[in-house]
Amino acid sequence: MALVSEFDGFIFDYGGVLVYHQTAQDRAKMASIAGLPAEQLTELYWSERDAYDRDSVTGTEYWQNIGSAGGAKLSEQQILALIEKDTTSWMQYDPVMWEWVAALRSAGKQVAMLSNMPRDLGEALKSGTERLSVFDHVTLSYELRTVKPDPVIYEECLEGIGTAKERTLFLDDRIENIQAAEALGIRSIQFTSRDEVLLRIRG
Repeated sequence: MALVSEFDGFIFDYGGVLVYHQTAQDRAKMASIAGLPAEQLTELYWSERDAYDRDSVTGTEYWQNIGSAGGAKLSEQQILALIEKDTTSWMQYDPVMWEWVAALRSAGKQVAMLSNMPRDLGEALKSGTERLSVFDHVTLSYELRTVKPDPVIYEECLEGIGTAKERTLFLDDRIENIQAAEALGIRSIQFTSRDEVLLRIRG
């Protein structure tokens, strides 16, 4: 049974929902640039990520911290290459999802994007693409200097989209972010498989 009619607003996470996750090739390329083993690079990448997403550190500082933790002193050229590769690795769009966002908006639904995202990626999306223009509201972590699952970021997005929380559906691939949204009364579905989730919602 389709769920679309139950909601006035839809809030989408970005990475893993609207775009594909980084590939093993992406991570291997960044590891090669940094001169670190791929497994170590991936571990350090995520351990330092919240600070980058909340704009507590710049892209340069983020990669310097990763290099330092891995025992590598990264040059300015390496850091610029890493920022570019990292940014483009999160711009592999899932066309099916973007078409659905457009269809929801055409049907009169309010649509928003709520993402933990570093400034480098967010500004690249704004300056180099029209992707964010398809949403009625966009909430990005670096602009608020906080990250999911902090309730503040959900509340800002709800205010921006302007729909009642019980009439709003949130889609995110991370269970901790789903649980935080549900604790605020926002209807939520964990995005584990695009085809399964769309079948459940659209019928």
